[in-house]
Amino acid sequence: MTKHIITYLVFIISLSACAQNKTEEVIEEITRDSNGKIISTTIVKKDKGNVLSAEEVLNQFYNNQEKIEELDKCMSFRFYQKTPYSKFKEIMASKNKLCGKFITKKIIETEYSPDKKAVRYKIQVTYETKNTVEQIIMIKESEQSKFEIFEYVILENQ
Repeated sequence: MTKHIITYLVFIISLSACAQNKTEEVIEEITRDSNGKIISTTIVKKDKGNVLSAEEVLNQFYNNQEKIEELDKCMSFRFYQKTPYSKFKEIMASKNKLCGKFITKKIIETEYSPDKKAVRYKIQVTYETKNTVEQIIMIKESEQSKFEIFEYVILENQ
């Protein structure tokens, strides 16, 4: 009887340990220069239990327009391979100065890739002093990861 209880306890503990491991994903992020040479390799642990949808990331991005540290949480490391962080900070500061505070957004178009790991939004955005049409492309590194912004472009100033 004692053997059965011990076996049962070991089984329950191992199931619990397995369940805890499934909430975390380990991703190796490799940064390359324009010639394809590896600049750095980073091991990143991502919490799968808190995966945001594309629209939640979009909301987080627009609701934090003046907080660059919060915006950084929305951005894919691949975004920074094309646009350095310092340049992104300059772009956002310039846009905030020119357009004023964010008021509302309206999604005009949504287009998903066939595998649903990428989405393109065309968005009409109202700021204090200007209206714009912006495009945001988001990607997922895997099925379990959250959407992250791969590209951000202001298409029109109105």
